[in-house]
Amino acid sequence: MKILLAEDDVNIVQIAKITLEKIGKHEVTVAVDGRICFELASKNAYDLILLDGMMPHMDGVTVLKKLKEMNISTPIIFLSAKSQEADIKEVLDLGAIGYIQKPFEPKNLNEQINTYLKQRSVA
Repeated sequence: MKILLAEDDVNIVQIAKITLEKIGKHEVTVAVDGRICFELASKNAYDLILLDGMMPHMDGVTVLKKLKEMNISTPIIFLSAKSQEADIKEVLDLGAIGYIQKPFEPKNLNEQINTYLKQRSVA
């Protein structure tokens, strides 16, 4: 699966990239800010976008809104340290298929992604 990982924290990028590539056998492209994520997502085909909430140049909510306005149907799972129900509801209402709270357990990341994708295919 081709995954676009939009995350500005170098440590999280390293952990997620290793987990997704080595354990999940996915192909991962990294975007270190929201603007780069938006450009990559609007020009390339990905099977999934993992989208951080707080990034430089364009936050995750803005990226999500802009991608949905362009009718880009790539499934998006939000990554965020925010745990308030209102924050989670906002991104799900905007079209994200899931929400993974940071810090996440690396060994469970692929499983969480698969669970959200399966739920989406059943719905």
